[in-house]
Amino acid sequence: MLKIYPKAKQINEIRNCFPSLAYSELAYLDNAASSQTVDSAIKAVSDYHYNYRANVHRGDFETSGIASEKYDLARQEVAKLINCEVTEIAFTSGTTHSLNIIADYLAGDRTVVITELEHHSNILPWMKHGYTAEKGNLVVVPASDHGDISIEDFTTAIKENPGSIVSFLTQSNLTGMNTPWQEMVRIAKDHDCEVIIDACQSIAHKQIDLQANNIDWMVFSGHKMYASTGSGVLFKRGGFPDMTGHALGGGTAEYVSFDEYQLFADYNSIEAGTPNIAGVHSLGAAAKWINEIGYKTIQENEAEFFNMLRDKGLFDIKGMKLIGPMGPRSVYSFIIEDCNPSDLAGFISFDKVCVRTGHMCAQPASRRYNKDNTGVFRVSSAPYNNESDCVKLVEGIWKAMDKIVSKTK
Repeated sequence: MLKIYPKAKQINEIRNCFPSLAYSELAYLDNAASSQTVDSAIKAVSDYHYNYRANVHRGDFETSGIASEKYDLARQEVAKLINCEVTEIAFTSGTTHSLNIIADYLAGDRTVVITELEHHSNILPWMKHGYTAEKGNLVVVPASDHGDISIEDFTTAIKENPGSIVSFLTQSNLTGMNTPWQEMVRIAKDHDCEVIIDACQSIAHKQIDLQANNIDWMVFSGHKMYASTGSGVLFKRGGFPDMTGHALGGGTAEYVSFDEYQLFADYNSIEAGTPNIAGVHSLGAAAKWINEIGYKTIQENEAEFFNMLRDKGLFDIKGMKLIGPMGPRSVYSFIIEDCNPSDLAGFISFDKVCVRTGHMCAQPASRRYNKDNTGVFRVSSAPYNNESDCVKLVEGIWKAMDKIVSKTK
């Protein structure tokens, strides 16, 4: 039976901003992998291809001027979202690309400190440069039984490795738990560390104010914040004057001869060649939409969806063990005891319910919480998920478990 929820109208108003869901029966609950795309971001892409399809910062004609203006406007919208200077933002293809750029630039003699919860994107780029736990130059702060990071364990690691490179996530894509990242930043900076924040999971849900937090680098992706795929952000405090020569090609040089060249000392050093113009326009539109809707509204809707999940009994289903304490967040991951999580997800997909199973590209964290190595069953929400999504999910799980259990008897 459907129940009246105070935020139901607000949720449905936001849902109507997403064409893929507005008239669909889809219960899309894989938002931690990739969110749906807001209508204004879709229009930004189609508008570019229909009306001003030209390269940026290169053409002396009106169409190129419009494309360039909107490209620059996207940088302004992102800067407003995270409260930084436009000169401190470079566009990339996403979080993975950004973290590889940082690792290529910073790799050297300093120790790197990460956490056990990290996505492969914040593990492999460091290992590529020879950092491993066995060598001792890659220090891994252990994850807690609750799915987050203990400040005590983090402080110990930092005190033992002052002046290191410290790179960690704000929210785990596997457990769904938020790290105490603001306190972690403060501790790391107090010990002369260079701090990198992976905000990929949280940027669509919670504000990160770069003027209020002394972060050196931050990365995130457009496709997890209601924009199209293939676009991302690399923030570097103070801009990129010391990164000239990172990538060379069109748009990076002020002067070129066959004997010498002079490079731009700004974000152009990251954005060599023709960028993903349509993707950046989409990213800017999504950032503007978040600014207009407000993080407060997003968090209210997601808290309401937690109430729906709790009321409908998701957390009471036998054989599903939630990682971490029960409470509002955007990701809920379960260890499935009675069946393989992939089988369960496959069954409910027939009812148009979309969830994720497996290691979430975070195998060390996955093995930390599931010794059977079958991964987790993950439900991840967004401000457009409504009661109907919740009912389909819970009823689908019950039906699927009945079928799976009966087949194994």
